[in-house]
Amino acid sequence: MRTSTAPRLLVVFAGTASPPLSAVQRAAQHAWPDADVVAEPVTEAPAGGAGTGRELGRLLDRVRPDAVLAVHPSVAAGLDWLRRRRGFGLPTATWDPSTGTGGLDALIRLLATAPPRPAPRTLPASDALFTHVDSPAVPQHVGTVLVFEPGTVPTVGQAAAMLAMVPGAFGRLAPARLTRPARWIPVEGRVATDAVDVVTAADLPSAVDSFFSEPLNAARSVGEARLVTGLADGRSALLVKLHHALGDGMTVLQALLSDTDDAASLSWASRPSLPMSWLGVPGLRAGPRPVLSGLARLAAAGRAPKATTDGPVPDPRRHHALGLLAGKAVRVSARDAGVGAAEYVLATFAQAWHDVTGTERGRFRLMVPWSVRGTDSLRMAGNHTGAVSVDLPVGPMDLTVRARRVAAALRSRTDTGVPEAANLVVQALGLLPPTLHRAAARLVYRGGWFNAVGTVMPGPRREVRWHGAVMSRAYPVLALAPETGLAWGALTWGPWITVCVTAHADAAPFADALTERMQALVIGSTLRETS
Repeated sequence: MRTSTAPRLLVVFAGTASPPLSAVQRAAQHAWPDADVVAEPVTEAPAGGAGTGRELGRLLDRVRPDAVLAVHPSVAAGLDWLRRRRGFGLPTATWDPSTGTGGLDALIRLLATAPPRPAPRTLPASDALFTHVDSPAVPQHVGTVLVFEPGTVPTVGQAAAMLAMVPGAFGRLAPARLTRPARWIPVEGRVATDAVDVVTAADLPSAVDSFFSEPLNAARSVGEARLVTGLADGRSALLVKLHHALGDGMTVLQALLSDTDDAASLSWASRPSLPMSWLGVPGLRAGPRPVLSGLARLAAAGRAPKATTDGPVPDPRRHHALGLLAGKAVRVSARDAGVGAAEYVLATFAQAWHDVTGTERGRFRLMVPWSVRGTDSLRMAGNHTGAVSVDLPVGPMDLTVRARRVAAALRSRTDTGVPEAANLVVQALGLLPPTLHRAAARLVYRGGWFNAVGTVMPGPRREVRWHGAVMSRAYPVLALAPETGLAWGALTWGPWITVCVTAHADAAPFADALTERMQALVIGSTLRETS
């Protein structure tokens, strides 16, 4: 059974004189009976002042309303400032209590029915990076493959509603110009269901490869979905593709789970929202010492070792090897080795690389996106990560020994400020003029510094239902970085850890072999998806 949270109406007043809240609540009972009415003050300031806008931004991030009723001219001016500077687009109205309550019902009815209208906004540096490195041959889209058990088949409308959970999914991107940074721009009149199509396919892998081999035209659309029906085993699937500039894996996961049937009972499955306030620099939260240590380690890392998958990516054709690891077996093996489950999955990849390539010595540098979210950004859309490059040992050794070495290598980076330092570098690059920012982004986010992108993400270990359908699998799809031929993601989902290894289409046998070997290394795992 689907549950939902009550819409929230934020009433904002200035100074110490609060508005007649009881009148607003009575009007809401008539015009918007299921709304939760919340009143909050801001400091009274001259109309049009940026100070009110910044204070409102912090308030909006904390309260996360669905609509705003301004009860002072300075509040209305602050909302206009947020619209110009942050792309604020929630429904708003202004009410002067001195005029009485005669028109209050109509105002609140308008707020209840008005759709959000986000304004154009400049992309933060961490999001703009992915517009700078995007190219026709190496498109920067991420996404997911959702698989449903036989029975209820999702509809186009439901798929469009899920896609809409990602802020900005129906807009477009304007790349950086000589003096203008990269921006997100709304597309007026776009119909959500136009972003979803339906295909019939006998097997899932071919449908996945076809969908994710088609680059998004970010100048027109940054989000698409495809329903796949007619699979040989009676299942159906929903494929979701989003430009990486909209968010990281946490953004996609939160958006996905926020539309599931019991999302209201899970605080961490709330819909992500755009930040309206400045969240600060994660690398500076703990003071200068950790970030200085992290910067030193970043500088000392140097160039990545050579790998067989390195080199130019000729075109956007991709292959996606989908596999399942038994979650319980991974956790038991990790505990026996004295490492974390995510560390064990990384070691399993390193072992599979050794077994498939026959490497006798050396290292493989994996770039792991590491979350630097704090309590203020936990539910925010966008990219909030710092890159952690880990040199995986890929020579001959026992898997348990390898897992311990991988864990030590990872912790030597994450425990010494490397994620925060990497995020700080990305933020600093954003201070450059747009053309220099683009050049710097293309210099640092590419092969030569790492061999592949890989990540292991937490997810629900319970059954997930969406409009009554059992969502039995969710595979994370990552984008290749320029000059690299491999990317992979793993995600806890129910009893499984799902794995998706992405490679260029010409390297399909290699990606399949890696995935099959990872599964063979984990007791109780099943064969990769073939239908």
